[in-house]
Amino acid sequence: MGVDLEELRHAVYGDPPAPAAEVLELTRRQHWCAPEARYLAGRALAAGALLRVLDGDVAELDKENDDPALRAATTKRDAALSAFEATAAKAVTVENEVRRPSVAEWHARRRKAILEKHPEVAELFAPSWASAISCLGLFALQVFVALYLVRSTWTAIVYAATVGATAAFGAQALNHELSHDRRKLVAAPCALLASVTTTFPWFSYYFAGGHERHHLHVGTPRDADADALFWLWERQPVHEADLYSLKNKKATKFLWLDSVLGGVLWASAVAAALPIAYAYALLRCLVRDWVANWRETVFWLSESVASYVLFRTLMYYAVDATHARAAVLYLALSSAFSVGFLCHPCIGFWLMQHACATDLDIHSQMAPAYARPRKGRANTPSLGRLQPTLSYCGSTLWHWLTFQELRHLEHHDFPWVPWVRLPLLEQMAPEFYSPYHVYHVPSIARLCGAWLGAMEEKFDFACRKRLVGRARARAAASAARYDAPPTAGKGAVRYM
Repeated sequence: MGVDLEELRHAVYGDPPAPAAEVLELTRRQHWCAPEARYLAGRALAAGALLRVLDGDVAELDKENDDPALRAATTKRDAALSAFEATAAKAVTVENEVRRPSVAEWHARRRKAILEKHPEVAELFAPSWASAISCLGLFALQVFVALYLVRSTWTAIVYAATVGATAAFGAQALNHELSHDRRKLVAAPCALLASVTTTFPWFSYYFAGGHERHHLHVGTPRDADADALFWLWERQPVHEADLYSLKNKKATKFLWLDSVLGGVLWASAVAAALPIAYAYALLRCLVRDWVANWRETVFWLSESVASYVLFRTLMYYAVDATHARAAVLYLALSSAFSVGFLCHPCIGFWLMQHACATDLDIHSQMAPAYARPRKGRANTPSLGRLQPTLSYCGSTLWHWLTFQELRHLEHHDFPWVPWVRLPLLEQMAPEFYSPYHVYHVPSIARLCGAWLGAMEEKFDFACRKRLVGRARARAAASAARYDAPPTAGKGAVRYM
């Protein structure tokens, strides 16, 4: 869901308390599908505001030893506390009811069904040393290419678009994989070694807990991966309505971007701006709440220093200034191409992971990029004819070059299975993973072409737009009377 019970509690119990702007943010419409839940959340936060005032009164009276007044204030404080907890819990419960089933629950049901039918799958959970060894090899490969193969700007561009882009995407894939490894003392240094060869802070993102949120809240506004990256590819900033149907009239002057050329330019702008945007967002979050963000900031600073040391070392051992510039350019362009600069084919590796495949919208411009199940989906738990996670079923070479990250359906079903064993899942449970039974992406080139040619909505990340629409329809049918809750009294929350 958009807001959980812990966020509501933090707004009240946080020390220092959340600023008024953050409290108001918790009642904004895009976070709640059920108007009743939004209304209850506002009531809870109003009780929370009163609770903090009464806490102060109790503390003052306790110092003055005024027993009658203290007992009265304590009784009011306890009543406000009970009202807050009960109302906040009810808000979350109401919201969860209209949002079910979620994408995470869909994967959990698949996982349960697979383990019941194929208990031998549990044997694949054992950890593997393949990722750690691969990180060492990837680091050596990037350093070798930068020092011994790249000599000029043109060779840097050519190697970056081929070897470098694949290696940079592999560095991200290995950081992703190792973030699920429970042996953190081994996994973290190896992941950092791979990440320093890129200009993106994959290590700090994956190991600070952001990706864990993705698995828990995929397809909701709380999905960290969606907020950090994927929303940029869902649509270009040229339309009046965003994901939650909130108007943005200023964007209409950029309508010329809604074209193939515009898609290439937008993908390039995203790839170039990502490192800077990440640093800005992280530092802003640190200023607002350093307790919740210090760990990721320390990881990011450590990674930045390690990357700087690597780049300076490459420049030191370069033959001349031209070679030094070309080596740095190679690593920077490799990272940019790996996330779609100039609409590099690597962008397809990102788009396919959580593209929403469905037979409900056969006229979608993205529909030709997805292959339908050839024998039906009888073995797959239902999500209302939606499949929010896909796997690539084309070239085996691409699977190995990307460290099996393109088997994304398998990964979300079993995040603990090491990448080297993911191909075995399809062999053990073909009725759950075979192209005959699930939607899949047969061609990365076709997917990229469909994305470039699609106007307005490019793709629906993890079916969240469709799931939100369904949840709001269910909520409107059952609780329409709460759509316009009244403004609370003095010191309470105003509804946006």
